[in-house]
Order: sequence, then structure tokens, then C-alpha cells
Amino acid sequence: MTQKLHIEAALERSLRKQVKAPQLDGRFDAAVWSRIDAAAQRAPAPAERIAAPASASARWLFVINVMGAAVALVLVVYFGAQSLASVEVNVPTVSVPQISATTMERVSGMAVQAVTAASLIFALMFTSLGRRLRSGLQQFL
Repeated sequence: MTQKLHIEAALERSLRKQVKAPQLDGRFDAAVWSRIDAAAQRAPAPAERIAAPASASARWLFVINVMGAAVALVLVVYFGAQSLASVEVNVPTVSVPQISATTMERVSGMAVQAVTAASLIFALMFTSLGRRLRSGLQQFL
């Protein structure tokens, strides 16, 4: 097994010595940007779209739709008010249990802590750490 690894390592060293990648400098960047600029100059400029005036049939269709919506709204309000006019609502009186001041203090303290924790977690979602955690959870789920 080690003989095979030695042969592969020698082959890789030999290939690395034979292949020489050119060093990229500012001239390469300038050539790329000049090609991009040349391509952008050859592209035709997009023509401005001028909104065509609405045709007469489109205007009439809009007017008829508005009138239909108004009639439907009037009918819904009229028949809804008519059907709800005869309804009698009897709301029973419900007694609220008495809560002591110490219980209210505890509940409000826990509520403040819960809102604070939720706010911190929400803010954490927008940091780089939060993005990494979300991507990790998405891959896991």
C-alpha cells in the first residue's frame, strides 16, 4: 500500500513541475475589463418604452368593473346589516380571578425575559454567525 502512495506522490510532484501557470497581474485585469467595455459598447441601447394610451374598450371595461364592485359592496352591506339587525347578543358576565401582586411581578419578569431572548435571537439571525447557523440547520433538516 505504501509503494502505491509513493508512486502517486512522485507522479504528482512530476506533474506540478511540468505545468507552470502564468502569474496574473494588472495587465490581465486591464485586458478583461477592456473586453467587457467593448462588448457593452457593441450592445444596442434599450429603447425607452413609452406607455401607450389606454384604448376606449379598456377604459369602458375599467368603468364597468368599478360599477360592478360598487354594486356588490352595496348589496353586501345592505343584506349584511339587515341580517344582523335581528340578532340579539347576550354577553354573559365573566368574573376574572384575582391575581396577587407577586404573581404579576413574576409573570411580567418572565415576559420581559422571553421578549428579550426572542429579540436577541431575531437580531442574531442577521449576523454572519446567524447565517452560518441557519445554513447548518437547513442542511440538517
